[in-house]
Amino acid sequence: MSVSHELKNEIISQQYKSACCRRSMLSGILFAKGIADGKEIVISLEKREFAEFTAELISEFYGKEPRIFRSPNGGRQIFVGFKSSSASKYIENFADFTSESTVCDLIMQKCSNCLSAFLRGVFLAAGTLADPQKSFSLDFSLRDRSHMFSKILSDLSMTPRIGRRKSGEILYFRSSHEIEDFFAYAGINHAVFGIIEVEIARNARAVSSRYMNCVMSNYNRMSEVASRQLSIVHRLDELNLLSSLPDELERTARMRMQNPDLPLSKLAAIMTPAISKSGLSHRLKQIEEIGARLLKINEDV
Repeated sequence: MSVSHELKNEIISQQYKSACCRRSMLSGILFAKGIADGKEIVISLEKREFAEFTAELISEFYGKEPRIFRSPNGGRQIFVGFKSSSASKYIENFADFTSESTVCDLIMQKCSNCLSAFLRGVFLAAGTLADPQKSFSLDFSLRDRSHMFSKILSDLSMTPRIGRRKSGEILYFRSSHEIEDFFAYAGINHAVFGIIEVEIARNARAVSSRYMNCVMSNYNRMSEVASRQLSIVHRLDELNLLSSLPDELERTARMRMQNPDLPLSKLAAIMTPAISKSGLSHRLKQIEEIGARLLKINEDV
């Protein structure tokens, strides 16, 4: 079962106790998918259980017994059809929606939860949420009502985009934060927490990856330095030039040759007299610099 279907099943299983909120949810469904087809209102939905849920709301608020049917032309969509002059008028009023209109013009908001109920209805009928583990993507297939819904969401400080597909216009979000905002306004907290969990996991992996990259970069850099220094020491030894180094540097160079695989901290621990890791590192740099000059002089000769 997809993430969208899980959320929609959660919506229809957790009905609002308040009649005003149930009516607002039905308004959201009608807004998203309601079409006045002659004398009948037709609503297209994805699953039969969503159609049956919508039919119950229609019976409750319009006193009608809707018919649930499939298109004779085939397809997966389930349709709910019913006749209601008031529902027809509600849909016809969408044509009068302007840039000055608000969500209050679409629902009879009587309590603080009516807005979330309306948004739930829109998502139930027209929304698709991708699996957050794969991508952050929330789409609404609203045909010519995409711009109307965009205006409503903009009033809630969200900035959806509108694109086109073969089936018509879609309104969509690709920002995890705005997807969270939508589901928070819709009161679908399960979706909000799911997206936040994915974000936390992704951020943790990103931090871990950056740390490992930093560690590997430092390791590679130190490995290159150690290899270069050891190469100079071996070359000095082959040419009997180690004795040309100051005494403490000669002893250090010979200890490095005898223990080529020891890290600096352990090599410093076995030095006599004792020396710190930073002190040993400084000596090796001196050996590299002086040794490079001695080798160059030897080559010139």
